[in-house]
Amino acid sequence: MAEQTSLELYYRFVTIIDQAAEAKNIYAVVEAAEAVGMLGGEERRTMSQRWNYTYIDGSGLELLVHARWWDSSKPFSIEPDIHVMRAELKGATAEMCHERRYETSLYE
Repeated sequence: MAEQTSLELYYRFVTIIDQAAEAKNIYAVVEAAEAVGMLGGEERRTMSQRWNYTYIDGSGLELLVHARWWDSSKPFSIEPDIHVMRAELKGATAEMCHERRYETSLYE
């Protein structure tokens, strides 16, 4: 990956997350993190999926990108799946965070 600052990548992921929420496509965040070569990947779960990625630039700023979804259904109750995407920039004087959520159901 060409050397990019964590701040540049943070703003890039703010846009990616907003677009993914609008399109209801959590996998766009995962694909983008892998495309830029961030470290991390999927954590295996049963009724959910979670991905965690990290990138630290030469100045020590750390970018964390998270994407996860889970089935919110309960016994005898069909509920929507919840999708959450988040980018965090750590190490700056003021930490930055951007998060978007959306729900999907069988009836969409």
